Amino acid sequence: MNTKVSFWLIPSAEDKAFFQKIIDTLAQEYDAPTFTPHVTIYSGEYALDESPSELIEKATQKVQSFSLKVDKLLYTEEFTKTLFVQFHQNPILSRISETIRCSLQKQSNFALNPHLSLIYKHLSQEIKKNVITSIRLPKSEVFFDEVQAIATSEQVQNRDDVESWTVICTRKLQS
Repeated sequence: MNTKVSFWLIPSAEDKAFFQKIIDTLAQEYDAPTFTPHVTIYSGEYALDESPSELIEKATQKVQSFSLKVDKLLYTEEFTKTLFVQFHQNPILSRISETIRCSLQKQSNFALNPHLSLIYKHLSQEIKKNVITSIRLPKSEVFFDEVQAIATSEQVQNRDDVESWTVICTRKLQS
């Protein structure tokens, strides 16, 4: 039997607190689910005899905490990309993602697109435009120092799907 798992890159404490405040504020204002700020490194099925903890260990061996450069704030019609911070591609992140992909028995068609979502909610174009223009990012880089494996539902399309996520394991990156 296979289960869906997502591997997340988690911001360091200061950056995590900044984004968590935005996520929590938007969730409260628009009656949306709250969630941990993250960049999805890879998402797909894993077999029960595969260990997400070992996959993270292998993929992040000798990897130190690192930053991603902010590209811009964007929005889409997609539930999991309602409003988000788009990052530039990063060779370290690409290597981690590819190591996880190649280590799994069953590889998904996941395409790495580094972004950090700020809200999961279907909103009108006008609201998304207004919210995006009101957000000010204090830095052009976001630092990340942790990787998590999260058990997720097959599709993430509503609040219940988001609220059912559970952390399987966590690994701090070297400083």
